[in-house]
Amino acid sequence: MERSSSSSGFTVSTETTWQDKLIVAAIDFGTTYSGFALSFHADYRQDKTSHIYLHNWSCGGTIGTAKTPTAVLLKPDTSFDSFGYEAENRFLSDNIEDDAFDDKSDHSEVVNPETWYFFRHFKMKLYGNKFDKPITLDSTIPDERGRELPAILVFSRAIAYMKSKIFKVVSEKFPTVREDEIYYVLTCPAIWSETSKQFMSDAAEKAGIPYDHLRIALEPECAAVYMLTKEIPSLSSSLQKRFSMNEGDSYIVADLGGGTLDIAAHQINMNRKCDEIMIPDGGPSGGNNINYKFEQFLVSVSGAQAFLNFKKKYSQDYLYLMRDFEHKKYGFPGDAYNARVTLRMPLSFFECHREENQESFQDSVRQTPFSQSVFQRRETLTVNKSHFENFFVDTLTQIEDKLVEVMEKLSKRYNIKALFCVGGFSDCGLVKEKVQAKFSCVIIPAEAIVAIMKGAVIYGRDETTIETRLSKYTFGLDWNEDFDPKVHPESKREHTDDGYMCKDIFKVIAKANDSIPTNKPTKIMKSYVKTASQTAMEFPFYRTLTDPPPMFVDDQSCTFMGSMKVSLDDTTGGMDRFVTLKVFLGATTLRAEAVDKKGRTHRVNFLLGESQV
Repeated sequence: MERSSSSSGFTVSTETTWQDKLIVAAIDFGTTYSGFALSFHADYRQDKTSHIYLHNWSCGGTIGTAKTPTAVLLKPDTSFDSFGYEAENRFLSDNIEDDAFDDKSDHSEVVNPETWYFFRHFKMKLYGNKFDKPITLDSTIPDERGRELPAILVFSRAIAYMKSKIFKVVSEKFPTVREDEIYYVLTCPAIWSETSKQFMSDAAEKAGIPYDHLRIALEPECAAVYMLTKEIPSLSSSLQKRFSMNEGDSYIVADLGGGTLDIAAHQINMNRKCDEIMIPDGGPSGGNNINYKFEQFLVSVSGAQAFLNFKKKYSQDYLYLMRDFEHKKYGFPGDAYNARVTLRMPLSFFECHREENQESFQDSVRQTPFSQSVFQRRETLTVNKSHFENFFVDTLTQIEDKLVEVMEKLSKRYNIKALFCVGGFSDCGLVKEKVQAKFSCVIIPAEAIVAIMKGAVIYGRDETTIETRLSKYTFGLDWNEDFDPKVHPESKREHTDDGYMCKDIFKVIAKANDSIPTNKPTKIMKSYVKTASQTAMEFPFYRTLTDPPPMFVDDQSCTFMGSMKVSLDDTTGGMDRFVTLKVFLGATTLRAEAVDKKGRTHRVNFLLGESQV
């Protein structure tokens, strides 16, 4: 008889489709820009894509944008003040007119950069690298001035704002709508770890979005759903026919965002659904790297201390500078007849340079290898196009190399008909030029920056579009089974009320690269209690890349992921009590359901990285 490895409440499990929900809202929470899209039930039934509502964000001018900067401004007591353009404008100037705000709220408090907290680009903290510790509920992240606050607080404040903004927009259209009639899809990169995805889910719940009203969606998958649902208006009819997808055809989606390059690949199956054919790949090769290269260039001329002084002492001027650079970056290379790029530079930067270096910026430039390609005049910096393109070289090389690697590997087995490029960085002129020159089957839709947002709404309505995913690891549970002295070492023998058991068994749920369903249980297991008085049951999860997998979970190749806990408050029945655990490894975030002896199905809480006993 099999039992879980060790000895709290339940919540009712959620449905697997939201097709009939009144409102589905997708929040595309990006590294650089964020936005949301809405799907109303009546519109969805009429047309899945044409009637998707995209919120237009005011940036202080007459023309709005589909996304707003992922920027959060918190008051000195860490309470929320503003988000997006509004947060940037509030932080950049204490005298911004109310008309510049997207919300006409009363901001009577003056922003003091010394005491207020301003966060940008903080989503990348969830990507991490091999030197970073996995993010947890106790992790902290720095604001623009290096002051730390709990990461969960910053993320939840931002998501809570988006939630309230969505309800406000919906209420204007449907005054009688209740908050609990809105269901949310929150996007995440496919290359993120389980820990990071779970963190976003926890932040959303902390922001007031109930578990059964929340769905995590993978960004390249959302883009694929949109591209396959809607004919692409920027393509001619002949190209649309060429790139139409039929059973057996495959495609690659590259999400080029501000923080990451996120790549997924699927094949169309006999059900006209999508099967994942590659573990998501990519890395931190996002558009923000171009900004960092520009900053490194300034440091190479002025020195690190002068730049740090400018960034800290004149943080608002720094943001003005980077706003202008962002605009020039996306427009590059621009007009073929213009051989230069001109940036507006704050006088405060040149002052910091002179104070630290005892000479003008232009004098310092003359002593560098790019003395003939960079020129300063008053409050402008003119950069030759060839030098400006150097800011892109490393990142574009990384993107091209990774896409070539993926394309060559998949083309050996699959009929790759298209490479879809989406995400804000895909809209950059130089990126389009380089990628289209490298690959013959590239499709970059005119709406690349909103493809993920629109696709997330469609995916939220029906997540069965992605039918299978590949298991990244071999996953297993810490399990007990009857002790066999011929098979099991004496050190693993454990006495229970039902006799001797072997503890610490690595019970395989799915092996690495297994194709697993997204909306069906990967594994269904019945587990009995170990003692008649047991009041809780824990299911510790482990993963490994060893093939074949180890016999026991304490093997050095195993990594503890976290555990699921099931309450067994009713001890009636003694040793005959059990739960049936349904594990969904194909879901975007690891989840499970437990069916108790009375047939009740419940959600099981999963805590990554920790035991719940």
